[in-house]
Amino acid sequence: MRTNPFRIFLAGGIGLIALSAVGCGHPASVKECEEIVERVARLELEKANAGSETVANEIKLAKESFQKDMRQRCIGRRVTADAMNCVRTAKTSEQIEKECFR
Repeated sequence: MRTNPFRIFLAGGIGLIALSAVGCGHPASVKECEEIVERVARLELEKANAGSETVANEIKLAKESFQKDMRQRCIGRRVTADAMNCVRTAKTSEQIEKECFR
């Protein structure tokens, strides 16, 4: 079963768009932005019951798709340590959007 990369692209965008709402903290690094994209993509793929090989391939595709977008929509935006911890422990991509970056 192949997961739709466009769906993963949109899912990753949730975290990147949400960063704009964070007012304090520090400028987000490339590593942090990649972590957000990967976490959102992984949660969406798990929700779709994708196999481990599919998950790895789709995460790679999501990161590649976001290289340009990350520079504009994530890198350098303000992010807090609490927000990143929330991303790391979130159980759903919706939780990342609604709780981690509000």
